[in-house]
Amino acid sequence: MKLYQVNQYQYPKSVEDDWINSLSAGDAVLLLEAGVLRALSQPKLFNTLQEKQVKLFWRQTDLKAYGIQAITGEAISDLEWVELTQEYSKIVAW
Repeated sequence: MKLYQVNQYQYPKSVEDDWINSLSAGDAVLLLEAGVLRALSQPKLFNTLQEKQVKLFWRQTDLKAYGIQAITGEAISDLEWVELTQEYSKIVAW
């Protein structure tokens, strides 16, 4: 199982396709930094994560900084983020 850390609002289409297609059931995605803004621009991403049975996490600090709330998944603190990294065998940063 892998934890994908996504920190960009948007990637070039080829990169976007690569990371989304590499997701498997049991993986998790953590949206942080500008990555939390994806909720505003890419709502179908959340359907894809649900279909692939991928957990979704949001960094609370970044949600607060941008003035938005998690629409699905779970908002986590920095301490919970550290704990999350220990749960997954691989961490992939995009």
